[in-house]
Amino acid sequence: MPHKRVSKSSRQSRPERAKAREVRAAGSTSRAGIPPERLELYARLLQEERRRLRQELSEMERHQGTTEEKPVADVSGAEEDLVDVATEAFEREKGLALESSVQGLLHMVEDALRRIRDGTYGICDSCGRPIDANRLRAIPYARLCIRCKEREERARSVVR
Repeated sequence: MPHKRVSKSSRQSRPERAKAREVRAAGSTSRAGIPPERLELYARLLQEERRRLRQELSEMERHQGTTEEKPVADVSGAEEDLVDVATEAFEREKGLALESSVQGLLHMVEDALRRIRDGTYGICDSCGRPIDANRLRAIPYARLCIRCKEREERARSVVR
């Protein structure tokens, strides 16, 4: 039997195939009762966010490299040199803090994609109840239901 040619327009891209694998791996419905179509939507949102965060990290690393290559101002002289050194140090620290924040978000996104594959996406890590669909639409990498998240925030504010 001759091989049927598939047009390029009907082929799936690599990210689309990965998304389809993640949704298939989750089964027909997640343990949280999320239907496959909804899981596919969340997987697509998470994959787009992962791509965006990776791109942002790449840009930060490229910028960080150019900043680190700049010579540090000579601190033996004028007061302006001290201001320049302090400004450079502040900018480097700010860049590192932003990079750390983006890496944390990327970790949460990748964890949510893992939960989709495992069939546990949409289940609160704390109480085990389903996370509201509106919350997942707003924050697709949410790991806590709104009630548990509020409890976590209150506990965090008391510690401060």
